[in-house]
Amino acid sequence: MFNFNKPLAALAFLTLITTGVALPSAANALTPAQRLCRVDQLPPGVKPACTVIVTSRAGATVRSSPGSNYKKIRILPYNYDVNVTVSKSSRDWVKLSDAPGWINTRQLEKVGD
Repeated sequence: MFNFNKPLAALAFLTLITTGVALPSAANALTPAQRLCRVDQLPPGVKPACTVIVTSRAGATVRSSPGSNYKKIRILPYNYDVNVTVSKSSRDWVKLSDAPGWINTRQLEKVGD
C-alpha cells in the first residue's frame, strides 16, 4: 500500500511555489509538427512555418489531408527542401506552404537553426 508522507509533499509543493518552477502540462506540450518547426522559439505573432528537408531515403509522401489514409498526391525525393506551415490540430503532419498537400513529420528535418 502507498504510504503518503504529508510533510514531505507539503515541503515539495512549497518549494515549487517559492522558486517559481512550473510543472510541465499536457496542455502546453508541443505536437511533433510544432517541435519540427520549433514554434516555441518563435516570437509571438509569427506564422508557424519553416523550411524542412526530406530525410527519408524513399522520399516523403504528400497526401491530400493530414493522415496516412488520405489520397497520395506525389512523392518528394530524398534531400528535397520545402516550406511548410504548422497547425496544432494536425499533430504529426505539416502542410506544404506553396502547394496542396500534407507530409508526415517523421520523413522530415528542419533546415538551419
